[in-house]
Amino acid sequence: MTEPSISRGVLLTHFDYTLWASLRLLDAAGRLTAAELTRDLQVSHTSLLGTLQHIYYADRTWLARLEGRTLAAFMDPEPGPDVAALKEHWPVVIKALRDFVELAPEELIASDLTFKRLNGDGYSLAHWKVLLHIVNHATLHRGQVMGMLRQLGHVPPGTDYLFFHLQL
Repeated sequence: MTEPSISRGVLLTHFDYTLWASLRLLDAAGRLTAAELTRDLQVSHTSLLGTLQHIYYADRTWLARLEGRTLAAFMDPEPGPDVAALKEHWPVVIKALRDFVELAPEELIASDLTFKRLNGDGYSLAHWKVLLHIVNHATLHRGQVMGMLRQLGHVPPGTDYLFFHLQL
């Protein structure tokens, strides 16, 4: 039995969506005070900024893996990128992920990517599954960031996949 795959067009749309949704949250985060951004809310990666940084670091790490590179470290030295730096660097990473999807041969998208997790354990998984994981991982943590915005008394922007399509 052949395992199902996913079309290149669907993957590209998902990366367009993740860029759109991440930029919306970065805009919302840019309106917060430094204290709000770094407050320990006991959710996900401690603070709103810490959670945004985590998504960025994960995206960057997966991009390196897809390109056959290994990063020296998952995270940047403390305090890590601020919102302005994330607005500058994160879209570049997401666009590079999208470019990978756009330019990779179909055979590569269907083939396995062999990688090591941060704990050193080795795995192999189809590229298309990894690519969907990258978007799904970001969606999970963006949802947590939206909850954090509410905890801080702010109204988060709509980032649902439906809203992305309705806006087009």
